[in-house]
Amino acid sequence: MTHFLIVRHGETLWNREHRIQGQLDSALSPTGLAQAEAVGRRLREEKIDLLVSSDLGRTLQTAAPIAAATGLVITQDARLRERSFGIFEGLTPEQIHERFPDDYERWQAREPDFAMQGGESLAQLRARLSACVEEIAARGFAKVALVTHGGALDALYRTATGTPYSTTRNWALANASINDIVVENGQWQIRGWGDIAHLTSSEDDFA
Repeated sequence: MTHFLIVRHGETLWNREHRIQGQLDSALSPTGLAQAEAVGRRLREEKIDLLVSSDLGRTLQTAAPIAAATGLVITQDARLRERSFGIFEGLTPEQIHERFPDDYERWQAREPDFAMQGGESLAQLRARLSACVEEIAARGFAKVALVTHGGALDALYRTATGTPYSTTRNWALANASINDIVVENGQWQIRGWGDIAHLTSSEDDFA
């Protein structure tokens, strides 16, 4: 059995502007940096065997305080990246709607096999993330911390619960949240989701 503690990166400057990041990058905001430090403090007492992060800058920035707190080296894995959004990247939803109205509608409909120009489909995203988690689980680690992205986190939730993309999301994907999944013999189970209790400390401002 492998216990995964899955962390979404801290808030970025583009998160604040509601821009689609995809596999482009935007640095953590001051709030995001404080959130990353809070995650590190929260995970300090966990007996984590392996720390794996997406190789994008915002996840590596978030993983750094975890590495410092636990003494672990960050293993980078590109399979934990956010969905590639191709021509959407760097744009706001309003800009996407204006420039690519047909693609916008298909994106909003969450069609599993739709890939915008230069991007990837939800099905492709889900497949690469599942393969990454299954491979790590097969290596026999007891507890693993993963640092990834919002869309990736959503895909992992849907895989664990068998929820199709046709179902509207009603679960949180909060920045710097800790999400708890156990994988055993190919079976996934959610043990906890959307934990942000570590972000409520009065010593930090996460507004």
